[in-house]
Amino acid sequence: MAIQFFNTLSGKKEPFKSLQNGKVTMYCCGVTPYGNTHIGHSRTFFSYDLLYRTLKDQGNEVDWARNITDVDDKIINKANSENISCSQLVSRYVSEQNEMLELFNLLRPMHEPKVTETIPQIITLIEKLIEKQFAYVSQSGVYYRVRKFEEYGKLSKNKINDLKAGARIEVDETKEDALDFALWKFAKAGEVFWSSPWGDGRPGWHVECSAMIHSLFGDSIDIHMGGRDLIFPHHEAEIAQSEAASGKPLASTWLHAGMVTLYGEKMSKSTNHLVAIKDFLAKYPSEVLRLVFLSVSYSQTLDFTFELATENLKKLAKIYRFVSLVNSYAEQSNLISAQKEFDGLIFADLSNLTTKMKEFLADDLNSNGAMATFFDFIKNVNIQLGKLEKSGQKLREEDILLLKTKWPEFKNWLKTTLGILIDEPKVFFENLRNYNLGTEISVEDIELKIQERTKARADKDWAKSDAIRDELLAQGVQIQDAPAGTKWTVVI
Repeated sequence: MAIQFFNTLSGKKEPFKSLQNGKVTMYCCGVTPYGNTHIGHSRTFFSYDLLYRTLKDQGNEVDWARNITDVDDKIINKANSENISCSQLVSRYVSEQNEMLELFNLLRPMHEPKVTETIPQIITLIEKLIEKQFAYVSQSGVYYRVRKFEEYGKLSKNKINDLKAGARIEVDETKEDALDFALWKFAKAGEVFWSSPWGDGRPGWHVECSAMIHSLFGDSIDIHMGGRDLIFPHHEAEIAQSEAASGKPLASTWLHAGMVTLYGEKMSKSTNHLVAIKDFLAKYPSEVLRLVFLSVSYSQTLDFTFELATENLKKLAKIYRFVSLVNSYAEQSNLISAQKEFDGLIFADLSNLTTKMKEFLADDLNSNGAMATFFDFIKNVNIQLGKLEKSGQKLREEDILLLKTKWPEFKNWLKTTLGILIDEPKVFFENLRNYNLGTEISVEDIELKIQERTKARADKDWAKSDAIRDELLAQGVQIQDAPAGTKWTVVI
């Protein structure tokens, strides 16, 4: 199945072709760990995760790296304010990041290079740029000659003469040109530093990624991904550095994840206008956030609201409720005593459901289209199962075969490629009760009530059966009769 992406570099959607058939090299920009992880960060990480899973699902061997910027002005300033070392500060927030990855079922890359572990490679790259006269030494550090790289601006579509000093470019009177950016910053008092041929100091922001990519993958990679806010100046600078040094394209495909706003406004650490991961997890199961992100194209801006999260919590519960129901038919369908088979096939779409959803993902990671296809399937099957229950008939043999073969395959695909359905339905709904969703009745009492209702149904005491159902519903528990017995879920 052919894959296509919207390539920021070309400005259009185009077929994806890797440098080596069946093998993909991928580099994604990580965070600068100096503060709490929030859902804006997680959106980019979810995009990386979806890209990796989709490439793997399409049969590719993927070699993936995501960096950690563990030395930076912000890190130095915060570490000094707390009177701790930069490494202590970074360790704290990297641990928090790794916890987030685990909680949200986000896959780790094969490589997680740090700036502090890449200093020799950075120095070698800077030496090459100086040798080629793309860089020079000034009183404050080593700088890149932006105007010497004729294609500067090709990613961001900025024209070099329209750029202004101060527009996300460091202002320094010691530079040859106001647009030039730092490759190496000479150390100031109280700052961490390393020795170099030009003097003690540390790397500038952009040079780390160019050095890491070259040391891991060579001159060129297949895909470079990051948040949309990194297009300029960071990714533009990466291209200028790498391609000036090697004379080859840095990456053939550039992908950028959209930003996350909060109730229509930009998230900001300085104003505390954000939702920290720990605060989100206090209100919702982790899978809810994945469903939120899957519902919108990775490249579009997503406006997060708690109303949106609650809506997706209901969708997630709908998925688990559906899976629980279909599991019952898969487990007990061949034991149904009814003699007459149902008139039509209910699960015929299982034959090509995965393929349909794959086609959406292959089209620039169109996860929202894939999920819409899944929800249409849920709706149609629920309607048909309702008719089956009323008819008193049994599933056709063709449906039983689909449930025995295609249904387990599809559930596994949802888990491995989309990263959802990570729990068994019973576990999900038991855990859901921890989020104060209107039920305080214990699991034991729920099960006892269901046993009491099952006996009432066997005795054909329909009034008592209905009364128990209504009693549970009033306590926030919804029950559902299925071939394998009565299931319960939390009302949302």
